[in-house]
Amino acid sequence: MLSQPMKFRNHSLGRVKRITGLALAAALVFSSTAHAQNATTAQSQQKKEIPPAIAHEITILEAFLANHPDDPAALFNLAIDEATIGENTKALSLLEEMSQAHSGLDPAGGAARSFKDIAKDPRFVALVEQIRKENPSVVHTTVAYTLRERDLAPEGIAYDPVDKSFYVSSISKHKIVRLASDGSATDFKSSGQDGLGETLGMKVDAKRRYLWVTSDSFAGDPKGSRFALYQYNLSTGALRFKHAAANGAEGFLNDVALNSKGEAFTTNTATGEVFRASPDRDGLEPFLPRDSVGQANGIALSPDDKVLFVAGWIGVARVDVATKQFKLLSKPLNISDAGLDGLYFYKGAFIGIQNPDLHPSRVVRYVLNPRWDTITSAEILETYSPLSELPTTGTIVGDSLYFMGNTQIDKMKEHDRMPPPSELSDIRILKLKL
Repeated sequence: MLSQPMKFRNHSLGRVKRITGLALAAALVFSSTAHAQNATTAQSQQKKEIPPAIAHEITILEAFLANHPDDPAALFNLAIDEATIGENTKALSLLEEMSQAHSGLDPAGGAARSFKDIAKDPRFVALVEQIRKENPSVVHTTVAYTLRERDLAPEGIAYDPVDKSFYVSSISKHKIVRLASDGSATDFKSSGQDGLGETLGMKVDAKRRYLWVTSDSFAGDPKGSRFALYQYNLSTGALRFKHAAANGAEGFLNDVALNSKGEAFTTNTATGEVFRASPDRDGLEPFLPRDSVGQANGIALSPDDKVLFVAGWIGVARVDVATKQFKLLSKPLNISDAGLDGLYFYKGAFIGIQNPDLHPSRVVRYVLNPRWDTITSAEILETYSPLSELPTTGTIVGDSLYFMGNTQIDKMKEHDRMPPPSELSDIRILKLKL
C-alpha cells in the first residue's frame, strides 16, 4: 500500500499507511506536465497544520485520481488520509464512492483504526454492511503446521523440495527457523547469527541449494548498512554472501524472487526500489530506481524470466526485465490487486495474499491475459476466515499454497518486542489447495 508510520510499528513491513515521501514513479502517476501542475496546486492548498507526510501523500493520491478518478484503492487511501486529519465528511464520501467499484475493500478491517471517529456513523455502518453482504466469508484452508514459539513474529516462508522442509523468518528474534516435514522446529540460524536483523521474505533455490532471505536492522548504525540480502548454502548452512546495501542506504528489504539463472530480485518497500543480486558474486545491483513502484512489496517472475511483477500500494506493476520499462497492470474496477504482500505466479495466473489494511485478509487468484499485462478476472480463494488474522507471505508446494496465517505482527511493540507468550497464540501455517 502506501506510506509509513501508520502500520503496526513505525518501520512497517509493507502493509503500512504512511511513508514520508513515498510516491509511484512519474510513469505511474504523473503522465503529463498538466498532472504535475495539478499536484503542485493541490499541495499548495493543503492546510498548514496537516503533517507534511500526510499532505504529500494526499498530493500524490489526488494527482493519481486526476487520471484514474474511479480507482478504488486510491479512493480508499485518500479516505484514510482525510480521516486521519479529521476530515470525516470527506472520508465518508470517498468511501461511498470507493464502494461503487464493488472491489471488496473493507474500511472496518485493518484500516478501522483510521476510521474510529466515524465507526458508528450510520453511513459508515451501512457501507460496511453492504460490503460484507457482497463479499461473504470463503474458507478453504486447513492448518498444516503449528509453531509453538508464539513470539516468533514470522513474516516469510520458503520450501525446500529436496528435504521437504520449510524455512520461516522471524522479525522479533532475528533468526531463521527450519520446520521439518514431521512438524519439528529447530533454528537454522540463531538470533543475530551472521549479523542477522529482522528477517522477512525468503526463497529457496533448490537446484543450487541456496536459501535467500532479506534482513533489516533498524536499530543498527545509521551510517552503516541498514539492510542486506543473505545467501546461505542449504547443504552446509554456511553464509555464502551477505549482499549488503551501501552504507546509509534508506528503507528496508521486504520480499525476494529468483529467476532460472539463480539471480535474486528484492523489493525496498520504503523507497520503491528493486535490487538484483548474483548468486556468484557479492553485492546488490540497482534494478529499478527509487520511487519506481510505490510501496513495493510482493514480487514474482514470469516462467520465462522476461517479466517481473512488483506489487505496490495501488496495484501490481509489470516490468520488462530487458528494458526495465514498467506500468501498472490493467484490470476491471471491481478487481483489487492493491497491497499484495505475497505474490506468486501459478499456471498463468497470480496468487496474491492481501493483508487487512485495505482488505479483509484475502487470498486471491488473478487470471492474466496472454501478454501478462491485464488482469481479466479474479477469484477469491480465502477471505474473512477465522484462521487467517494477519497473513503475510507463502510458498507454493505442488498444487497448494502454504502461508503464514496469524503472524501477530500487529501486536509487536517498539524495538521488535513481542508481548509475553501468554498473550499470544500458537502460530498457524495454513494450507490452501489451488
